[in-house]
Amino acid sequence: MRLTQPAVSVALAKLEEMLGYTLFIRSKGYFVPKPEAKQLFEDAELAILAFERFQSRAQLIGEGAEGLVRVGSIGAAALYFMPEVISAFSSMREKVDLQLQVRSSSQISYLVGNGQTDIGIVEAPAAGQSLQASEFAIPCVCILPENDPLASESLLTPEHLRDRKMISIEEDHPLERKVRAAFIEAGVPWQASISCYFFAIMRNLVAKGSGVAIVDALTGCVDLNDGVVWRPFAPDLKHDIAVITRSDTALQGPASDFLDMTVAQLRVVERMDLTVRAR
Repeated sequence: MRLTQPAVSVALAKLEEMLGYTLFIRSKGYFVPKPEAKQLFEDAELAILAFERFQSRAQLIGEGAEGLVRVGSIGAAALYFMPEVISAFSSMREKVDLQLQVRSSSQISYLVGNGQTDIGIVEAPAAGQSLQASEFAIPCVCILPENDPLASESLLTPEHLRDRKMISIEEDHPLERKVRAAFIEAGVPWQASISCYFFAIMRNLVAKGSGVAIVDALTGCVDLNDGVVWRPFAPDLKHDIAVITRSDTALQGPASDFLDMTVAQLRVVERMDLTVRAR
């Protein structure tokens, strides 16, 4: 931050004075945020992000750039899918600058709704009256180590995974609930011994031999040469995502073109014939 500790202390004290209440518990060797500080933290972070983007955009305009496309994405699309789209777009529009921010669905919806981000990829359904959304049902696959005996199967079901060590996404994720329901309906106990926040982390854990997992095709079907293979899973499960823009402001120029490319590529993934691709 390029500030000394006393300068930070003075700034925080002035902020508390302006607000009329304290934000931190202070004692010798002890300094922690109070609930009030935690409540304000997300809004403060978004405000700082908006100011940084303003500075960046102002600089780009001054340098004569052709445009700036600001994209916010959840992790499921940001780690593998979006780099492919951005790379293809950049090869055609070299003078267009792109910014990719990885945030939660609620944060992305807030930024798009307030005009601080042009395009967002979020969990569906998208919430917000000021948002326009195109929804996609991304197929899911089972990923496992390439030397796993189940790799010889052309289609996997809950019964195949009975008594197998499962890796899952966090419990409140919509896909985790769908997977759990599929196992229960098949009469197979759902036993996820490892859970985490990102599909990409689940894939890394599979690569390390920690178990098998059911993930979206954006994560599972990408070729990373990491010793992980994918197989179609039945019943057919979908990871529902949406591409959002601000409903009262039509995108122009590069942002509109980038939106079209993103939607087209997601339609390709949505319509994948997993049975054919797996052979």
